[in-house]
Amino acid sequence: MNIHIIVSRYNENIEWTKQFKNVIIYNKGKHINNIDNQIILKNVGREGHTYYKYICDNYYNLPNYIIFLQGNPFDHSPNIIKNIQKYINNENLNLNFVFLSEQIHCSTLINQSKKYKQCKNIFTTFEKVFRKTANYNHECIFGAGAQFIVSKETILKRNIDFYKNIVELLEYSICPLEGYDIERLHKYIFS
Repeated sequence: MNIHIIVSRYNENIEWTKQFKNVIIYNKGKHINNIDNQIILKNVGREGHTYYKYICDNYYNLPNYIIFLQGNPFDHSPNIIKNIQKYINNENLNLNFVFLSEQIHCSTLINQSKKYKQCKNIFTTFEKVFRKTANYNHECIFGAGAQFIVSKETILKRNIDFYKNIVELLEYSICPLEGYDIERLHKYIFS
């Protein structure tokens, strides 16, 4: 099974990644000495920028599955190591998209815009991503911390320009408000 682990790092300790093969550290912080598997990126767009940048850069050469994680995945996923091993060791893996975050939140887009001030523009972001009008009552199921596994097959259901658009939405700032919205839209981006 061809699975890559993509880690969006700022300055977190990523020693935990050494137990896995096929890990790529997208580093937006201080350079890590003695690590060959790091790609330096400008610190913009939160983890969502990193994930979609990886997809754009590798669109025509993706592995069967990609696990996307933050530099410190344990805040939202205390059992992340065990969960990663479960997927890596499954010879018959057959899935499209699964949250690896252990805190799954269910609501609607309107509730997100009212409850979280950083999501006040979630409707605009939704419309920019999907190029259609957002339904205020559209479900909003998301994994806190934006950590998930997704199949190549699922990613390729959308063209590369779709993902380039997301990268462009996020690359103007270290912490764009759209980054919080994208965290809430991963499930829909990949469905």
